[in-house]
Amino acid sequence: SRMPSSGVPPDALSNATAVSRRARARDEQTVRRLARKETGTEHLEGVAAWVRQRAGGEQEDLAKQIVELRAKASKCKDRVGLRTPCKHQNNGLPCAPVADKCARPCGAFSVKLYGAAGCTMREGVLMHLWGSAEAPAGGAGRYAPKDKGWRTSQVEGASFADPRWVAGAKSWASRGAWLVTVLREPSSRVWSRYFYDGGGPAAKTEAAWLESSNCGGGGRGIGNRCLSNYYVRTFRGRGGADCDAGADGCEAGVPRSDLKSAKALLEAFDDVLVSEWLSHPSTSERLAKKLCFVPTLRDFPRSKRPNKKAAVDAIVSPSFLVKRAPGGKARRPADWEPSDEARRRVAELNTLDAELYKWAAANELERLKATSFDDAAGLPRFGETWRMAVEF
Repeated sequence: SRMPSSGVPPDALSNATAVSRRARARDEQTVRRLARKETGTEHLEGVAAWVRQRAGGEQEDLAKQIVELRAKASKCKDRVGLRTPCKHQNNGLPCAPVADKCARPCGAFSVKLYGAAGCTMREGVLMHLWGSAEAPAGGAGRYAPKDKGWRTSQVEGASFADPRWVAGAKSWASRGAWLVTVLREPSSRVWSRYFYDGGGPAAKTEAAWLESSNCGGGGRGIGNRCLSNYYVRTFRGRGGADCDAGADGCEAGVPRSDLKSAKALLEAFDDVLVSEWLSHPSTSERLAKKLCFVPTLRDFPRSKRPNKKAAVDAIVSPSFLVKRAPGGKARRPADWEPSDEARRRVAELNTLDAELYKWAAANELERLKATSFDDAAGLPRFGETWRMAVEF
């Protein structure tokens, strides 16, 4: 048989052609697979964006529902100051008397943020005004109601991605309860937890502490080790994965759009207080009108049981003096300061929380200006702790 003009035997030429075809097919398959992968990635990114957008809408819906429920609140069946006795569930002392011609809200729903005066609010305020305060992990107190007929509730350790929190907020709003939370300057909160939970420098370095941050993967369980945009994660109202650090609109793993969602929900709360200003007399004066008590300043935070101090009438009034929660691994020395590098890292991890805190503080300052302490020299200044705020 004749050889082809190329000089290559027919069988070899046929094999080479088949190999070339298979190679082209593999290349085409690879291209299609990569295209599918790219499309799938785009789809997943689109789904994530839709979830974030939907979460923002759901927070606006929840905020709207809370406002509507408050407006249609049913008549209070267990109002403090009527026939039902009211006493502090820890020490058995009577609740703060209801001011004349005033009706105290029918209970309270408080969101405890770790390291931001949550214990002060529960034991120093809620129990003094309503007597009983439900907590998620026991600690009911000796004088707690036997029938679990709580007049207030304080939630912690999760977020508004948790349906139980959403249901609780709606339920208390429908009763006409006072909805409240307290924010603390984010960096100050992180370093407070460094000593309380981490044990301070004696236990681990600042860098190691920051690396141990655990925000529950963005889902329901935001525990007390969350050191990054903790406030926004709590109030944004969604779980699921966060964004990739470095991506546009991503702040330390949290989409910037979540800040808007958090603000939308907090705007439906009655009060977003500032931890550093709780003991300022204008805070007590402002809340006394809303919560129907006679404001009294005192130099100790609370009484666990009746004693000589408890014999003073002022002890039954709520205390806004900052109280250190029981326990903790170490106390922060008065002269301790974090390193410059640690400060920078904490600021990077909490850009959105810093914005949320500034927004809340600006709103609170405007409310304080309406009190008798409206002289600028007498009001707390942004970023400063009121001089009477002592860590007990």
